[in-house]
Amino acid sequence: MEAHRRSDVHPMTRRGFLTAAGAAASAALWPHGTLATAAPQPAPQAFRFVHLADIHVKPESRGGDGFRQCVAAIHALKPRPDFILTGGDLVMDVLRAPEARAKALFDLYTRICKDSDIPFRHCVGNHDVFGWSNKSKIDPDHVSYGKKMVQERLDLASTDYSFDHKGWHFCVLDDIQPSPTPSEHGYEAGLTGAQLDWLARDLAAAGKRPKVICAHIPIVSIAACRGVDATDKAQTAVPRASICRNPGPIMKTLKQHDVTLALTGHLHVNEVLKFEQTTYVGEAAVSGAWWNGPHSGHAEGFGVFDCRADGTFEHRYHTYGWKAKG
Repeated sequence: MEAHRRSDVHPMTRRGFLTAAGAAASAALWPHGTLATAAPQPAPQAFRFVHLADIHVKPESRGGDGFRQCVAAIHALKPRPDFILTGGDLVMDVLRAPEARAKALFDLYTRICKDSDIPFRHCVGNHDVFGWSNKSKIDPDHVSYGKKMVQERLDLASTDYSFDHKGWHFCVLDDIQPSPTPSEHGYEAGLTGAQLDWLARDLAAAGKRPKVICAHIPIVSIAACRGVDATDKAQTAVPRASICRNPGPIMKTLKQHDVTLALTGHLHVNEVLKFEQTTYVGEAAVSGAWWNGPHSGHAEGFGVFDCRADGTFEHRYHTYGWKAKG
């Protein structure tokens, strides 16, 4: 049995179209809102996974070819990764796209994923949410409105879920929230109180395992401050579409439960911050500047994480040689 087939899927998810093989030998799937019962915790083992942020697949600008080249580069890594963890913004984009276009984008994405025998674990980003933009003509009563389409297309019971792999615990979080007022983007970042409660219970149930969380929009970020200038205002504010609206409670939860890694994307730049015991990694984009070359000097690529048996890790950003069409 291959190593990647020993991942255990925990609360708030069911087998995805590509994770089915990885889950087949897993423990039972858990219903929404419940936690795994206490069980002997396996000692951490060494393994590799990759983190793909901001794929933004689309037929234009050879985006499909770029994603295929990225997947081929992952398969060529030695040692091969056990699984592929995406960081959201899988397609470009469905916030304002008509239904036929949105379905075509997800079809392109899933078609390329199916060519991989390394299983995917999916995270949702803002561009994966159907119809939230005020420029959209999609009725909120549409059967696939909002996150329903991405859940259907990726066979996700919930956009928040967790799984275990070789003694490490992973939480995938959906930090895309509807904007309180209609806007072109239609979203802001953060976790709800219910999500924070679930996260705290899930991390507590994981015990002493090394823990990793993955979301799309950064919890904290220096890069998000680059365009901020509040010299004429009483308070300095970072847009709630750039970092989470409630970083304090999230960081408190990560500290309480000794989380090792917090992975995000969204800003298309590489950023690594260490605060208390958690390393916050903001990954640059698989798509660079949306398949039009590097973004702010950050080339197209993905994160490679080598997890060690002692619960530590190494991270590097791997470029894969994509050349945008001139």
